[in-house]
Amino acid sequence: MDSVQRKVIATRFAKFCIVGSIGALIQLSTTYLLTEVAGLYYMLSLVIAIILTTIWNFTGNLKWTFKEKV
Repeated sequence: MDSVQRKVIATRFAKFCIVGSIGALIQLSTTYLLTEVAGLYYMLSLVIAIILTTIWNFTGNLKWTFKEKV
């Protein structure tokens, strides 16, 4: 594996971690806001948060992390 491929892999891994970290923040904040502020049942809040986070992670990784081909 040459240095260009290693750089691409390292960059993708960093982007993947960033997208996942933002996804975790989205899930935690959405669950908190819907449960504590909006007064929804916590399981319903969690399901909504998981759906939003899944959409965020899929879209973020598709459009940013894995945008360019190796």
